[in-house]
Amino acid sequence: MRDGEKRTMKRLCMMVMLVLLLSGCSSTEEKDVQPDLAPEVMYRMAVNHVQKKNYKSAATIFTDLDQKHPFSPWAVRAQLNLIFATYKQDEFDEAVGHAKRFIRLHPRHPEVSYAFYMIGLAHYRQIKDPYRDQARTKEAATAFHEVINRFGESDYAWEAQKMLDFCRNRMAQQEIVVGRYYFDRGEYIAAMKRFNEIVDNPEFRDSLQTEEALFSMVLSALKLGLEQEAKNYAVVLGHNYKDGRLYAVAKDILNGKGGISRSDLQSMRPEIVEDSIVAQFLEGMQPGLPGMFGEGARGNGL
Repeated sequence: MRDGEKRTMKRLCMMVMLVLLLSGCSSTEEKDVQPDLAPEVMYRMAVNHVQKKNYKSAATIFTDLDQKHPFSPWAVRAQLNLIFATYKQDEFDEAVGHAKRFIRLHPRHPEVSYAFYMIGLAHYRQIKDPYRDQARTKEAATAFHEVINRFGESDYAWEAQKMLDFCRNRMAQQEIVVGRYYFDRGEYIAAMKRFNEIVDNPEFRDSLQTEEALFSMVLSALKLGLEQEAKNYAVVLGHNYKDGRLYAVAKDILNGKGGISRSDLQSMRPEIVEDSIVAQFLEGMQPGLPGMFGEGARGNGL
């Protein structure tokens, strides 16, 4: 066989092999392709994954259902439950995004209160200690306010109120922490502004930090030579915490019966817990899974 004929044969063999290879790949791909499932079937599959705590798989199917069948009523349920599935993966910002999308698309849906609640809960799970920025706390408080004010009769209003109380306490804690910092540095005007924020702000008046804030305003006013103002703050302190230890000390100081050392002040200050308030979840505060088997249904025992 001549060289030219050999080269021609080699080319033909390579072409045949290439065709066979492509044909094999094509048949494999065809085997991998599954026909589209009915939206209800996809939804049931996703719910099954949720029940088995396979939240990532559930989220994938919910997303796929929403994209493939956007006009199906099952897509609406998928959008709602996608919030929960991503939240349970600790993908909090993504959960917030899904919740906001649901609110935008379905502002009058019977379960829209759940979306607002989950926005608050997702922000709540990211709250930092009181020594750091409280932007997440404020976002959570805003969302919980929305649930209480707009959906006071919903299943989530009571839970939102409890969470809101935690948020208020954390924001008040930050004001106390900063106020203490300024007071200990001798910057009494700046300290009073922080303490006064707790006393004057109706959001913080019932917080655990109010008693210390009033007591610290008495001390700050005295440090600034504002004796009458100090007496006024002491009156408010006594009116609200008559039997409290801090009022007794403030009264003795104003009556000239004693003072207070820096070490005594440090020991009298209530401890500020530095870790996240996620640990303060109440029993039963975990989100349910509304719309699991029908509009308005609630899952996970809630």
